[in-house]
Amino acid sequence: MAKNNTVKKVTKRFSNFSKEELWLQSMLNEGWILKSYDSEDMDDCQYVFERIQYEEHKNITYKIDYRELKKGEYEEYKGIFTDAGWTLLSKNSWYSKHIFYTTSSNPQSDIFSDQDSYREREKRRMSSSLVYIIISSFMFAVLIVLYTIYERSAFLGVGIMTLFFAINCTIDYFRHKKVYNSLLVKEVEI
Repeated sequence: MAKNNTVKKVTKRFSNFSKEELWLQSMLNEGWILKSYDSEDMDDCQYVFERIQYEEHKNITYKIDYRELKKGEYEEYKGIFTDAGWTLLSKNSWYSKHIFYTTSSNPQSDIFSDQDSYREREKRRMSSSLVYIIISSFMFAVLIVLYTIYERSAFLGVGIMTLFFAINCTIDYFRHKKVYNSLLVKEVEI
C-alpha cells in the first residue's frame, strides 16, 4: 500500500494560542500548509496539512482568535478579516477557535491591534472552560447520586469519565489563566 506524502494529519491539544501559532509556523517551515482543522472544545484537535505547492505559501502567517459566534455574526466576522487580507479556516459558526492566515509580506501582520485583545481572547477561552467545568461537575454529581440510588455500575463508569473531563477542563482553565496573567504582567512592564 502506497503512502500519501501530500497529506499529513496531526492530532494535538494546545493550551496556549501563541505556542499553537508558533507550531503552525514550524509546520509551514517544514513544508506543510494547514488546510483544515477540527474544533477542539471537547477533545484534541486534528490538523490536516498538505505539502506546500506554491512559493507564495511559504510566506504565510497564522493567527488564532477564540470567540463564539452566531451564524449571522460569523459571516460578518469572516468578512471583516477577509477585507483585511486574512483567510479564515474555521468551517462554520460552531467553531470557537478560529485560525486565520495571510500571505501578506508585512512581518508585523496581526489580527489584534493591542494587548487588550489578547487578554480578551484568553478571558473568552477561560469562560468557555468554566462552563464545561460547571456542566461536567453537575453531571458527575447527578451520576453519583443515581449510582447510589440504583447501584448500577454504568452510572459510576460514566460519572468517572465525566470527572476526568472536568479535571481536564480545569487544567485548561488554569493554563489559560496563566497566559492571561502573563499578559497582565506585560502591560505593567510597558
